[in-house]
Amino acid sequence: MLIPFLAALTLVVAQAPASTSSAKPLTVLLAPTDVTRGTPRYLVGVAQEHVADQLKARGLEVVRVEDVTRTLPKKQRAAMMRCKRTQPSCIASLGVAAKTDVVMVTEVVPYLSGFKAGVRVYTAQDGAPLVEHSVPEVKKDQVMDALTQSLDVVVPTTLRVLRPAPVAPVTPPVVQTPQVTPGVKQPVTPVTPGIEPPTQMDLSDTTKDAPKVETPGRRKWAWVPAAGGVVLAGVGTVFLVQSRSKFSDLEDKEFSTLAEADAVRDSGKRSQTIGMVGIGVGVAAVATGALMYFLPTKQTSVQPSVTLTPQGGGLSFAGTWQ
Repeated sequence: MLIPFLAALTLVVAQAPASTSSAKPLTVLLAPTDVTRGTPRYLVGVAQEHVADQLKARGLEVVRVEDVTRTLPKKQRAAMMRCKRTQPSCIASLGVAAKTDVVMVTEVVPYLSGFKAGVRVYTAQDGAPLVEHSVPEVKKDQVMDALTQSLDVVVPTTLRVLRPAPVAPVTPPVVQTPQVTPGVKQPVTPVTPGIEPPTQMDLSDTTKDAPKVETPGRRKWAWVPAAGGVVLAGVGTVFLVQSRSKFSDLEDKEFSTLAEADAVRDSGKRSQTIGMVGIGVGVAAVATGALMYFLPTKQTSVQPSVTLTPQGGGLSFAGTWQ
């Protein structure tokens, strides 16, 4: 009795699915913000402890910045602690020293009549921004709740990017082989008189002899999306250059108020977004013009139209080709 029981137990254990908890947890270097002027020192420390506890509760592995810098030489430690947390080189140096996946910066800074609390996440390899979230103008007793709210946004996004869920394998369909019993007559599909069965029908392409008609309408208007795409790409490039200039101002200039710095930052973000959208749409329009000019078609019909409004005007075109 014992031997069959052990054999059955071994078989069950061997067939049990592998546990998914063996995946390596995401490692986070927790660094304080470098803008603490006007913020009580004890509030910064309490915020750091709150964020660390929240990250551990979500299954992430937390590394403190002081644990990393404690093992470095004095000169290198001083340089690392003085570097700006908004510079990619500073973030990358912290991430490489800590050997973590990401660097998270806790932000608690004065904002209008209260504080702005949130977190920013950067990739540890190159210091590139990954995701950020903050809650502006909260009271002192609301800072911890605001940090928790920010973590609810940035942690799922970070895990989705760096720890994507495995794709379930596709199970091929099961094809059942018909059972044929010797000596038993199999049913035959009835055939309607006068109609050939599908296996004998002429399935040749009846459209291969149709004459191909090439009209110049599509190629005549191919320059419209191409020219518009070039203009959009140029405008997008100008906005990207402006956003780069705003970023340089944030790094190099000193602002008298926090609101002025926020305005420069928002203007840079807006220019960056317009620039990226303009370049993307411009490239797509140029590609559309190229396809309209080079792809062969059988029949084309293109109709341009001009629209004028009190706010401006526009040129559009619509067409079909087969």
